[in-house]
This record gives sequence, C-alpha cells and structure tokens, in this order.
Amino acid sequence: MRQIAIVCAFFIVVMLAIVGCMYIFDVISLAAAKSYMLKFGAAIVLLGVCSALIALMMGSKKEE
Repeated sequence: MRQIAIVCAFFIVVMLAIVGCMYIFDVISLAAAKSYMLKFGAAIVLLGVCSALIALMMGSKKEE
C-alpha cells in the first residue's frame, strides 16, 4: 500500500509541476489551471484507491 501511495504522490507532484509551468508561461488561465489540478488530482487519487482495493482483494502480500 505504501508503494501505491508513493506512486500517486509522485504523479500528483508531476501534474502540479506541469500545470504550474503552463500557468506561469500563460498557456492556460488561473481558473483553467485550478480546474485541471483538481480534476487530475482527483483522478490520480481515485486510481490509487482502486488499485489498493484490488491489491487487497487479490491478497497480494509480499513475504518478508
């Protein structure tokens, strides 16, 4: 589960960097940038939660 959270956090940071750069260079407006950040962030979180639930249902446990 920790790996899923780390991957999701990585994708969120990358998405924030891309949208932030687009806003800084006036490619998109502030309202559009906020909308993209909210939508993409929610999608990444949703995919992370779904993959964590699937991993729990499949019983994929690493032996230590």
